Amino acid sequence: MSLEYVVPSLRVATFTYMTKPDVVQERLAQIIQLEEDRFLAGCHQQVQKAREKAWHDRHIKKKQFQIDDFVLLYDSRFMKFPGKFRQHWMGPYQVTSVTYGGAVQLKKLDGTLMLGKVNGSRLKLYRASQPLALDI
Repeated sequence: MSLEYVVPSLRVATFTYMTKPDVVQERLAQIIQLEEDRFLAGCHQQVQKAREKAWHDRHIKKKQFQIDDFVLLYDSRFMKFPGKFRQHWMGPYQVTSVTYGGAVQLKKLDGTLMLGKVNGSRLKLYRASQPLALDI
């Protein structure tokens, strides 16, 4: 023996068993309350999203690179294959140009340009204990 459970919509319910006006009014009040709850949940979600964005934006470290700065480049293959005792930073490289969006053109110490530009978030300033000796 199978058991069926039907949840009628407002229109079906009014034609079948909701013939009393107070029952219909109660059902309408439930639907209106549901819409209000959905609206409030959407407002709370927007507030929480704004809080998370503000927290994230507060913790972003601004990096400003100048032409002729020496930088280290993060080796991105360590994101997938991390190694405990491996070198994660390559370089040093010299900055040749910086775009408004933060992309940086690099060149090696021997003077050859690297192909393409690098996102500034993958770089950090190189602070050597001794100045680099460039053979120019």
